[in-house]
Parts: sequence; C-alpha cells; structure tokens
Amino acid sequence: RSYNVVSVLQTIYREGACSRTKLAEMTKMSPATVTRIISELLAQGIITEHGIGESSGGRKPILLKLSYDKLYIAGIQIRRDQVALGISDLKGTLMCKNSYSPFSLEPDALLRELVQEFESLVQKSKVKKEHLLGVGVAISGIVESEHGILLQSINLGWRDVNIAEILESDLDFPIVVENDANAAALAELWFGGAKDVRNFLFLKTSAGVGAGIIYDRKLLTGPRGMAGEIGHIPLHKNGRPCRCGQQGCLETYLYLPDVLKRYQAEAGKELQDCADLYTEADHGDPVAAAILEEVVETLSIAVSLGGGLLDLDMVVIGGEWANGSELLIKRLEHHFKLVLERSGLKKNFAVTYSSLGEDSDLLGAVGLFTQKWFSLPI
Repeated sequence: RSYNVVSVLQTIYREGACSRTKLAEMTKMSPATVTRIISELLAQGIITEHGIGESSGGRKPILLKLSYDKLYIAGIQIRRDQVALGISDLKGTLMCKNSYSPFSLEPDALLRELVQEFESLVQKSKVKKEHLLGVGVAISGIVESEHGILLQSINLGWRDVNIAEILESDLDFPIVVENDANAAALAELWFGGAKDVRNFLFLKTSAGVGAGIIYDRKLLTGPRGMAGEIGHIPLHKNGRPCRCGQQGCLETYLYLPDVLKRYQAEAGKELQDCADLYTEADHGDPVAAAILEEVVETLSIAVSLGGGLLDLDMVVIGGEWANGSELLIKRLEHHFKLVLERSGLKKNFAVTYSSLGEDSDLLGAVGLFTQKWFSLPI
C-alpha cells in the first residue's frame, strides 16, 4: 500500500472514528487526496461511514471507521519441528490456519516451502490480497528486528539469515520478524490477558525458555535484540547441570522434556506432560512433588527478579507450564508479594497464565505485525 493510504488507515485506527476533514488535518494531506483515498477504501469495503460527528460550525461531518472484518494480517511461526501459518483479522480472530513439518531445515529450502504453503493458505482463505496488510514471522533465536535478520537460532541451526528480505521478495508483502517470546508478549498485549497492562513480562516455556518484555506498552528488545534471553542465566548456585555447560540455569528447571526425563530416571515410570506431573504430585508421589517444588522455586526467583528489576505490573506464563494449576500461580504471586513487603514496597502485581492456548504462537506473529504497522509514525 502507498504511504498515504497507510497513513489514513493508521489514523482511523488510532482515532476509532474520524471525519474526512480531521483526516486531512492529521495526515497533512490535501482534502482532494484524502477524498480520493477514502473513495477507494469505501469501494473496497475496508472502511465504512459510521454515524455523524459533532459540528464545529458547519455541516455535521460523516465519521469513518475501519471494517475489522475486511483487514487481515498473516502470522508465521517457525520451529524446528513445525511451521505454522494463519490469517487473522485485526481483533486477533484466526480466520484460517495450517501447520506442517518442514521437509528441510536448510534456510533456503525451508523458506521456499514456506512461500508455497503461504500462497496455498491465502487461496484457501479467499482473502483478497489487497486486504492483507502484511506478515509477521515469529522464530526461535536472536533477531535483529529492524532489518528482519535472524542472527542466530540454536533451535534451527541458522545464523545470519535475512528472512525479511527473502520473504518480501517472494511474497510481495511487508514482513516483520521477531523472536518468538517477544512476539508472544505482543500477542498478550493486543489480544490476550494483558490488553490493559502497561508493563509486563511474558515467560515462554516451550522449546527452551525465553522472555518478552513489554514496557510502557512497547516491546523492549535491547540494542542487539538480546533483551529477554534469560534461559541460560544461572539462578541456583551449584545447581543442576545445563546443556550449555553451566549449572543452575533457568532452562534446566523448566524445559519440560528434561524435567520428564528426570522424573523417569528417579521414579522409574514415564509421564507425557506437566499435567501428569501435577496429577502425580496431587496423589502423593514424592518425586513429582520434589520436582514441582524445584519448578516453583526457580520460577519464583525469575518472577521476583523480573518484577523487581523492571517494576512490572504482571508476569504471564506461556508454553508448557501454562497448563499448570492455580496453586502454582498463587505461590508465585505470594512469593513476590513477600519480597515486596520485606523491601518496604507497595504495589499491585499479578501472575497469570496465557489465555491464548495453542494459537498463542500464531497470534504472537500477528501481534508482532500489528504492533509494527499501527505504531509507524504518520
């Protein structure tokens, strides 16, 4: 889309409803340019005339609003074992989605396959390409988000891959690329339980552990895209050995496959997921209880450290451990509130699970583009 059209759409989105005169004033375009753009957008059904505004001395203006069911964003989530794609409206409702196991993990081959799957999904969705604003890509690893370059992904074995450049050339849409934990934090901001929260941390506990930080309703990435890379920060002195060579890392205690292997080694039986672990602990299994105690203790340190360091209002737990019991949440909240009380500090603070379920990664990619697109300067 042209810069002028984008500016008009952004302004209407931010204002909620806007007249033609106000659009011309705010975008600094001529009334004739605004009228032409509005006519095109009305014809496409992307905006609608919606009610009458207050008059400032002349004829009452007609207000314009976005048609949320006519504007879409595509989301892509790339992991070693699965690539997921979806198309969502601006309210975070997924209209269609698909996932598949990539044929190859070599960057060029994976991205070529992705382009084919994307084109197929758009065709099946029957969404007109002119109604698709762009594509957000969430990926595990360190991302230089300004240019959409994946600097390093241990999960994929990739280094220095310019994902945005490749996909923009092949798909002919603007592409935004970000670390998956950061993207998931944006999903919570735009569509999840943190819509009304200014400062929070999203703790992702799936194929590894990472954090996305929202500060003053903006994503905090750091100058090298490394903010939130907390998985291999040691939290326990002389703790359990980690695959990175250190001891006591956060990921060692939260990476579920390793946790379940530890249970099997100590208890002699196999569990499928963390829900099984909670069940065994509830039934009095001492091994399950001890492992969960380690999880709670480690999460409590991470939550308290993040909450105190960044003056957070909320911590959202996502991924595997987001399917846990309310008891875990209550204990995490209680631990940090004790820290605050002992420090002489008073504030409201909450810990919660992600409410977005299995679609959280896809909605993270959608939220990533939503944040970028609607935060561009006009």
